[in-house]
Amino acid sequence: MTTPRIEKVLHASIDKLYIGSEEFLAEIEAGLGTAAVSAPKVGYQGVAGSFGEQAALEYFGGTASAVTNYREFDDVFSALERGEIDYGVLPIENSTAGDVLEVADLITRCSLYVVGEHIIRVRHNLLGVSGASTETVREVYSHPQAISQCRDFLRHHAAINAYPYANTALAAKFIAETRNPAKASIGSLRAAELYGLDVLERNIQTAENNYTRFIILSRQMEITPQSDKISLAFSTAHKSGALYSILAHFAYNGLNLLKIQSRPKPDSPWEYVFFLDVAGNLEDANVLIALGKVREQSTWFKLVGNYPHCPHTDR
Repeated sequence: MTTPRIEKVLHASIDKLYIGSEEFLAEIEAGLGTAAVSAPKVGYQGVAGSFGEQAALEYFGGTASAVTNYREFDDVFSALERGEIDYGVLPIENSTAGDVLEVADLITRCSLYVVGEHIIRVRHNLLGVSGASTETVREVYSHPQAISQCRDFLRHHAAINAYPYANTALAAKFIAETRNPAKASIGSLRAAELYGLDVLERNIQTAENNYTRFIILSRQMEITPQSDKISLAFSTAHKSGALYSILAHFAYNGLNLLKIQSRPKPDSPWEYVFFLDVAGNLEDANVLIALGKVREQSTWFKLVGNYPHCPHTDR
């Protein structure tokens, strides 16, 4: 139930927003004070030993009633929309390789919300079957992001050709099944343990401080006083100054813009979707005023979520 204090902020902000924002405010109000699901069913992309599994287990800390793996990113979205799971855990950004674009694109096409985030430190290793070595390996398989994050190692081992695979742990499973010392995978120590592989080289990632940020998706927002990060997506009119005019509302209302990223808009050549992260809570009238104006000036707008940020850690 919405508290009187929150209702006062919401109703006060309506007077300052443009006409037509009541539906937007109702969407926000539905998520205020919403409690997290107890003993939830959680889904992630990949198989046991993947970084997705690690993020899901660390974030939910053993409180999940079930943790289920799915082959593709969109399989997690679909399972969540069907109510098969309560939360989905997916990678959205890596500190070395950048955004996971497929997940960003899926967000624009769904009616799900981000309710949390989790950051893990990624350490990549070269994994092979018994008897393999760096000298015998001629092919390495892994997720394209992992390959990109190990580009210096691969550059210094020119005899090794890299091939993309759906997931780091799936690649490890594939190598274990091939039993070929000329083939290897890039993955975690847990994947090596699970699939009986030898660790041929440790910590082959280019950047020592290599982190991946995962988002926690739900069918509804969960806005609490601890929610201090807002994610949104929008498109602007294709004219001079349109993006500047929208971004100015954050500055006018004293809000700190944390990140901006653009992606081509599906089915609209040379038009773009902008993804923004901004510091703030949706109970704050200034935040509501800024977002209301952004929404009015956008040709398309989606509130992605308001959630507690995950501090940078050295796990």
